[in-house]
Formats: sequence, structure tokens, C-alpha cells
Amino acid sequence: MVSSARIVVGVCAYNEEKNVGRLLKNLISEQNLPKASHILIVCSGCSDQTPQIVKDFQKEDERIEPIIESVRAGKASALNRIFGIARKTADILVLVNADALPSNGSICKLVSALVKSDAGATFAQPIPLKNSSGVCYNIVRVIWRLHHIISLFQTPKLSGELCAIRASCLEDIPRNIATDEPYIELSIRRKGYKILYVDKAAVTIRCPTTMLDLLKQRKRIWIGHMQLQSQTGFKVSTSNIKNVARAASALKLNEIPYLVLGGMLEAIAYLQAKIEIGRGRIPYTWEPIRSTKT
Repeated sequence: MVSSARIVVGVCAYNEEKNVGRLLKNLISEQNLPKASHILIVCSGCSDQTPQIVKDFQKEDERIEPIIESVRAGKASALNRIFGIARKTADILVLVNADALPSNGSICKLVSALVKSDAGATFAQPIPLKNSSGVCYNIVRVIWRLHHIISLFQTPKLSGELCAIRASCLEDIPRNIATDEPYIELSIRRKGYKILYVDKAAVTIRCPTTMLDLLKQRKRIWIGHMQLQSQTGFKVSTSNIKNVARAASALKLNEIPYLVLGGMLEAIAYLQAKIEIGRGRIPYTWEPIRSTKT
């Protein structure tokens, strides 16, 4: 089934010279993608060697196609370029972050699950890269554990770190939307499709390694969620306090201290986001989280 599906893999990259080469090597050697697949890398306003690295990999594998943008226009713009190509040339679009690494064969698992179902999208389990045993890493790990539990036993919340979407479900993201994943999920659900969590597929993700970077990341996520909810009424399952409370009851005892610390940090991020929203400060082109780019 996977080999007969027309697949486009889309990657948005901004100054990812430390990560994009590892991802491309993974895609061409560990994912068993059909020969007819296309791997689109939108290099948007990069000031480092990201475009050249992609071009070098293109010489090794003709499925790789760099799309070079001289000016950074934001992730929504980059995704819309990918969406436009995928709607015309693919049955399924696979999205993966430039700083992520899918586990061996995970893309095929997502595509296979999507083809066999009536879902509009499938997504993999994000697993934080263990870069330390410190407080920040453990908070991040608990955040993603809650995400896993909610998606597995309650309502799946689409994760864009690695996901597969039917091309027929793709809808351009408005330029004035701050976060892409919740909008993509909303547009799929509006079309009457469900979203499947394929936890056997996994993707290793880079996460903030400092508390300040983690706070910055959580604040921008809250800004995006608040904006979308105010405009559409849509609320992602992981921002529902009842869902989080039920998921928290399944945590291990040694995870509780990091749940408490994470809750405190989340409250600060929420309040900061509220202030920014109130002032009309909604950044559509995000400042990179630097500790995830090394």
C-alpha cells in the first residue's frame, strides 16, 4: 500500500545547518521511501549553510528538491508552498521538523496506518532527545508524556513533529495564524475526518535545554492556542485542564515533582501569553529557540 501511494515529504528549514543534514540522511537511508517520492525542503531566509547542505544532498538523491526563499516569510508561508505542490502531485503529505529524526521505518508506519483507515491524518510519538538529566529535560519529558497519554486514551492532538496528511485535506494556513499545527488539525476535523495517533511510530525531537528557552517556547505555543480559540472557538485537547488532570494521574511517582515545576512554568507562560495577546503582539514569524539548534 505504501509503495503505491504518491508521497511528498515536506520540511521547513530556517538556519538548520546543524540538523538538516542528519534529517536528510535519515530520510533517504532509514525510511524506505518509494522511489517516486519527493522530499521538499523550503529553506526560508537562511543566513547559514542550510541551502548548500540541501543542494549537496540533492546530488546524492534526486528525490530531494530544495525550495530557496531569499526572505523569511514565516512557517505558514513555507507550509503553504509545500501544500500547493502536494495537492497537485501527491496522495499523502508527510511533514517532519528539520531538527527531528524519525525512528527507522516510522514514516511507512504513518502512511500505512493512514491508507488503511478513513482518517485525515496520522502522527508519531515525539520523544525528547536526552541531552541532560537536569530539571529542564525532565519537565520537557513530562510534558510529552502527558501529550502521549492524552492522545492515546483521550482525544489525539495532532503533532507536527512527524505526521502524515491526506493531500485532499490540505488547506492553506492564513498568514495571520500564529501556530500551524492547531489550524491544520482544525481544518482536518472540519472536513469530517478523524486524526489517528500511531504511537509505534516515533520521532526524536530537540527541545529547549534552558528554562528561559522553555518558557519562551511554551509562551509562544499558548499565544497560538489563545489566538485560534478566540477566532474559531477550537481548543486543542492538551490545553484542556480536565484532560491534563486525568493524564497526570497516570504519571509515575518520580515524575510528579517535574509535573509541579512544569505546571508553575506553564502558568507563567500562560500569563505572559495573555499579556501579549492583550497588547496585540502576535508574532507570525517566530524567533528561533537557540538551544534547539546546536
